[in-house]
Amino acid sequence: ADALFYLPGVAPHSYARKDKVKLFVNKLTSTHTQIPYDYYSLPYCHPHIHEESENLGERLSGDRIENSLYKLEMKIPQACEIVCKKSYNKAQ
Repeated sequence: ADALFYLPGVAPHSYARKDKVKLFVNKLTSTHTQIPYDYYSLPYCHPHIHEESENLGERLSGDRIENSLYKLEMKIPQACEIVCKKSYNKAQ
């Protein structure tokens, strides 16, 4: 059986099997600081970043909704895959 839930401020959207599903990222929070981090401020692999439209409440709460590298299709089981590889130096 399919399960549905509603998020206030988000318009419902119906998906059919194999429809592309966009996966977005948001801010990162920490127990060590009250200031949230932009998701891509850390050295993650990232796509060409574009912010998605947000409502006023999201803006006021500091949300930064951005696209991600992940590719999903509705109702298609998918094992973990490597999205990208990145090398780090000791300073990072």
